[in-house]
Amino acid sequence: ERIAGELRDAGVAAAPLHGGLTQSARNKTIGAFRSGTLPVLVATDVAARGIHVDNVSLVMQVVVATHGAGLARTYPALYRALTHIDPQACPDVFVLDQLPVAIPLLKLLCGRRVVYYCHFPDKEISAALARQRGDHGLRAMVRRLYRLPLDVLEEATTKAADRILVNSHFTAAHFRRVFPHIVCRPRVVYPAVDELEYTPQQVQQALVEYERSCQDADALRRCSLVQQLVQVGDRPILLSINRFEAKKNIVLALHTVAHLRHMRRDRVRLVCAGGYDARVQDNIATLAALQAQATRLGLSHTTLWGRRPSSASPLHEPTTPEHVLGADVVLLPSLPGALLHALLHAPALRALLYTPTDEHFGIVPLEAMVCGVPVLATDTGGPLETVVDAELDARGQPQARDATGFLCAPNAEQWADVCHRVLDWDDDTRARIASAAKQRVQTHFSVRTMGAALDEHVRAVGAQAVPLGERIQ
Repeated sequence: ERIAGELRDAGVAAAPLHGGLTQSARNKTIGAFRSGTLPVLVATDVAARGIHVDNVSLVMQVVVATHGAGLARTYPALYRALTHIDPQACPDVFVLDQLPVAIPLLKLLCGRRVVYYCHFPDKEISAALARQRGDHGLRAMVRRLYRLPLDVLEEATTKAADRILVNSHFTAAHFRRVFPHIVCRPRVVYPAVDELEYTPQQVQQALVEYERSCQDADALRRCSLVQQLVQVGDRPILLSINRFEAKKNIVLALHTVAHLRHMRRDRVRLVCAGGYDARVQDNIATLAALQAQATRLGLSHTTLWGRRPSSASPLHEPTTPEHVLGADVVLLPSLPGALLHALLHAPALRALLYTPTDEHFGIVPLEAMVCGVPVLATDTGGPLETVVDAELDARGQPQARDATGFLCAPNAEQWADVCHRVLDWDDDTRARIASAAKQRVQTHFSVRTMGAALDEHVRAVGAQAVPLGERIQ
C-alpha cells in the first residue's frame, strides 16, 4: 500500500496493467495513475501478525482476485470468504517489499515478474537484535537453530526475484555479504519525501485538520501545548525524531545537551519526539531510561503524550504551558504527524540530532532537510549518503558549499561542540545551509526522483518475456 501510494504521488507510469489490454486502454490507465485517480486496493491480512504466513495469506487473496472472476459470479459468498479484493486483471509486474516469501508464489501462481524492494535483510536484523539483547549460551544456540530455516528461506525466496532494489548503498553492502549465493546484484533506489507536504502552508493546513479531528478536550489541550512549544522563542531548540527504542541511542542527545550546559550561558531545549507503542517492552523501557537519565544529568524534563496510552495516568502529564516550556527536555511519545511537521518549522529550531548508529537509510534527516533544518548525524549507515558534512573551519563556519549538516562519531562531547558552533551561526549562514538542504532533497530524494527510478526498473522488468514454465494457464 505504501509503495503504491508513493508511485501514484510520483506520477509513475508503471501502473498495474494487464497484458491483454489494448494500447488505448493502457494509455488511459497510465493517465489515471498519473492523475491520482487510479484506486489503490487494500487487502486485509487475516493471519497472525509477525509470522511469514501473513504474506502467504495476502498472496492467496491476490491469486483468487486475479483468477477467480468465475467464482465471484457463481459463489459470491465463498469468494468473499477467500479474498477482500474485487476481481481484478492480473498486473504485469508485482512490486513487493518487506518479507520475500511471497516472491516465488506470485511468479508460480500468477506467472508474472516480481521486483523486490529490500529495506534490509531480515537475517541481519534478527542477528542485530540478538546482539542487543546479549543472547549467549543456550539461548543463543536455540535462536540460531530457530533462525536457520528462516534464513535459508529468506535467501532462497529473495533469489527468485527478477530484480532486487535496496534503499541505500549501505544496505546493498550488507545484502551482498549476508546473501553471497544471490547472483542478482541489488540496485539502489533511495526512499523519498514529498517536499510539497512540508511547505509552511501545507503544514498549517494539516494542523487545522488535525485539530478538527480531535475528539476530546484532553487531546486538544495536548495539541495546544505542543503548538505553544513550537511558537515560543525563549530558547533555541534541538530536535530528535526517532522511535523510542534502545537501538536509536536517543540518550546521546541527552548527553549532548548536558555538555552544552557547561559550554554556553543560554539554555537549550531538547525535544525528543517519535513513535511509541505501549505494547512493546523496548518502547516502555527506553522511555523510562530516558526520563531517569535526564534526571541523573540534572536536566529538568517532562513527558507529553501525543496520544496517551491507557497505561499512562493523566495525573503525571503537564497541565500548563509553564510545565512544558520550563523543561530542559520535552519527551513527546506518539506525536501525530501534523505536530511533528510543525516542530520542524519551529522558529527556534536550530538542528536535528539524528542519533542512531548504522541506520539502514533514515527518512528523518530528509524530513528535516526539506524544511531547511541542518542535520547532525552519526558518521555511519544511510546518513553518509544523505547528509553532506559542513566541514567546519576554526571559526565554526561551513567550508563545504553544498553542506546540509554534520557527520560525527557518536560522541557527546563532539556533538556538543558542533551544536555550540551551530547555535552561534548568523542568519545568512543558516539560510545558506537551509537552501542547500532543500535543494539536495529536491534533486536526489524527492518522490519524483524515486518515481522515475522505480518507473525505469518496473518497465525494464515488465519488458522481459515470462518463460512458459512460470505461467499457469
